[in-house]
Amino acid sequence: MTNINWNILIAAIGGAAIDFLEIAVIAYAIARSGYRREAITGSIFGVLLVGIIAIPFGGILRSIPLNWLEILVGVTLLWFGWRWVNKSIKRLAKGKRAGWMSDDPLAAEEIVLDGQNLGFNQLNFWVMAKSAILETFEVAILVVTLGVASGAWYESLAGTAIALVFSVLIVTVLHKYLLNVPEVLIKLGSGILLGSLGTFWLGEGLGFDWLFGDLAIAAIVAVYSGIAAVVLWWLKRVLTADLQ
Repeated sequence: MTNINWNILIAAIGGAAIDFLEIAVIAYAIARSGYRREAITGSIFGVLLVGIIAIPFGGILRSIPLNWLEILVGVTLLWFGWRWVNKSIKRLAKGKRAGWMSDDPLAAEEIVLDGQNLGFNQLNFWVMAKSAILETFEVAILVVTLGVASGAWYESLAGTAIALVFSVLIVTVLHKYLLNVPEVLIKLGSGILLGSLGTFWLGEGLGFDWLFGDLAIAAIVAVYSGIAAVVLWWLKRVLTADLQ
């Protein structure tokens, strides 16, 4: 039985879940506005388009020398991780959530629908498709990066599929409980894990000999989690002091 690479599986689920969830929420809001066909077809079109375009990149990246690839992957994941952690810590400190996690996600995301054209509304279809393309593009970068760097394509793709099913299920069937999803914490945890994997692979590419091998990833996660907790505590104190 093949051992499961849990680091990659969890990173893929966490990395893809929030982006897919945002697509599903926007599609649900557009469907409730009376444009169900546009919401469904726009979402499917956007996701499939990015998926088809992303397929060749795995082969292209494999042609890069291993140490260069590890450096490229490390820098990419560090960038994603830092961006997500930075945004999540600021939101947690201010007690805010993502804009799409609101009663009116279309207004929060500044999405304006066209209500003039009858029948199948192509403008609203492209509004949905554009949202799906933008979010799925980020997912594609992460999935390809994780798969190429680790060789754990099964875990990368399986994690992405799980995230997609979870997002569709919670929005279409369990939408009443949507606001209970801790999307900021999921984003923060995913950012820490991606940043840790990026640090590990960057070190590998630069020839650094990690103590305890792959187990060093857990230590890096612990260090980054501790730093994030301290920064969050400090930022909350600063914001509290400013309000007094």
